Amino acid sequence: MIHFPHSERQIRKAFTLVEMLVVVAIVAMILASATPALMRTMQSTRLATTGDSIMGAVAEAKQLAYAQNVPVELRFFKYADQDFTGSTLQLFRSYQVFKIVTVTQGAGASAVSKESVVPVGNLTKLSDGIIIAADTALSPMLNGQNGTSLDDTKSSGGNGPGYSGVSGAKYNAIRFMPDGSCRRVNAQTGGYSQLDYGTLPTSFFTITYDNGQPVTVGNLPKNFYTIQVDPFTGKARNYRPGL
Repeated sequence: MIHFPHSERQIRKAFTLVEMLVVVAIVAMILASATPALMRTMQSTRLATTGDSIMGAVAEAKQLAYAQNVPVELRFFKYADQDFTGSTLQLFRSYQVFKIVTVTQGAGASAVSKESVVPVGNLTKLSDGIIIAADTALSPMLNGQNGTSLDDTKSSGGNGPGYSGVSGAKYNAIRFMPDGSCRRVNAQTGGYSQLDYGTLPTSFFTITYDNGQPVTVGNLPKNFYTIQVDPFTGKARNYRPGL
């Protein structure tokens, strides 16, 4: 049998406790430094995805109005966060497209005509942590006459939840006409909506993060997604300042 010198023997050593603790500490430091950046990236992705989806809904509503020669409304529903009991802060958290039709109730001299809506597709909820600001300076296009909102009730009447599925919800809307124009819905009188064209500088709304308090110009996050809709052509464009 051949014996090798002790220096040439292959000696296997396990990690010591100190070495393991050092490795764990290094990994923890790396995770701690990377987590904020990862969270910002995830938030930014959700914000971009939500904004792009709304841009798609705007394009769909405009195309549908032109193709079917009927007014088409894009409603944005405003209500408190249902995940937090006792929350009363109403922000825009979902949206849906509707066709506008005229129905007549009664007959003869007593016949009364009014607008009714027909849902198109499904209700779309904004991603978690993402809302549309309700502030008049950030979303003037989604504020009715004198900054008011309309009650979310179904055309069939009743006291239950409206199209948003949330009791007590409000909504504001923009309406696309067959001629391609886009008007803001201000109020409802006598069964018909009051509309106005608005102006291009005020025909926009802002999508941002939900920080649990009213979002204003003063506390608007650096990263947001603004959509502007030309009231005369219905053409939409977006603006993102980035992180």
